[in-house]
Amino acid sequence: MKGPHRMSSEFNSLEDLVFSRSFRNWVLNRDSSEHAFWENWIQRNPDKAEIVKNAKAMIYALHLNTSVLPEDEIDEEARKALIRLKEAPRYIPLEGPERRGGRWLGVLRSHRFWILAVLAAAIGVTGFFYYRVHFSRDLLKVFRDTHKPVREQATDASREQTFRLPDGSLVRLGKNSQLYFPQEWARDLTRREVFLRGEAFFDIRRNPSAPFYVYTDQVITKGQGTSWAVHAFPMDVQTTVTDRKGEVSVYLSGNPPEHATGRNKTAGIVLGPNQEVVYDRKENKLLKTLAEEPEPLDEAADTVVVFQRTPIRQIFSQLHELYGIPIQFDQEALDSCLLTATMGRQSFYQRLDLICKAIGGAYEVTDGIVMVMAVGCR
Repeated sequence: MKGPHRMSSEFNSLEDLVFSRSFRNWVLNRDSSEHAFWENWIQRNPDKAEIVKNAKAMIYALHLNTSVLPEDEIDEEARKALIRLKEAPRYIPLEGPERRGGRWLGVLRSHRFWILAVLAAAIGVTGFFYYRVHFSRDLLKVFRDTHKPVREQATDASREQTFRLPDGSLVRLGKNSQLYFPQEWARDLTRREVFLRGEAFFDIRRNPSAPFYVYTDQVITKGQGTSWAVHAFPMDVQTTVTDRKGEVSVYLSGNPPEHATGRNKTAGIVLGPNQEVVYDRKENKLLKTLAEEPEPLDEAADTVVVFQRTPIRQIFSQLHELYGIPIQFDQEALDSCLLTATMGRQSFYQRLDLICKAIGGAYEVTDGIVMVMAVGCR
């Protein structure tokens, strides 16, 4: 599946570790595929020993491993963690969980400091977990209540699944993901709606009278006759929406499209092809940027191009036509710039690097737009 989960090597805080699915899997399952990565990372970062220890304690306390616990138990563990925050004596974590019959028995013992208070964020971090789980479940409950009967399509850790929705739209559902949608779709629908937990790619069949909505616990994506990818695991630090074709709008779940009127008209972010929105839970805001790996709009298009003293403005125009990404530059300054080169297998960013090197310039991505800076050619 395109647009896989990205595992960052930047883990500078307790929250970075606790909210990392990879780290949680390693803590709770030492036989996981992440074992070598985290063992090496800890050796390379001895200064992070304290936050690693505290992150382990938090994960043991919450035990929020959704692949192990059913939903009701996840809720219960989060509730217990909140109670421990208010009532716990001074605790220090053991190195690992003690189990009897597969159940966590309580791995904290009395000693020097209050481990949950070390998360200064104590209430902030645990409350955040609790909020995520319950807010997500509340939204899903609302979705279920308003779309009865609801069908669930789910995948496990071993496979993806491709299928069509009742309206003919194509979905490629990623691993460990769930998609909920109405079992019956009336012909007179004014909106088509699904609820996602995990990651999926949507290729939407156009229906001018019924826009398509993908709900998650963090963001809502609205499109019509377009294709886009959503990465929205409830426990991840970031949620991303990547547009592939056409135009989509992304809103915070607390600011749905139907409320985007008057002063809130700008609450949503509009994406074009190969543009991406990242929702960062720490900052609680949407950031517009470009896809990590932009793809040609036409998958069958010949991407091999040969330039013979071709004006730079013409090359940028071809790149925009091929990828749909806006490219801004000083046309007057670059009017005399010509390029002779052959481009074949290079990615979008590699092509930009080649062009900028040839004209002695540079580029940056701002708000989903490529800004090229160069003084011009002699």
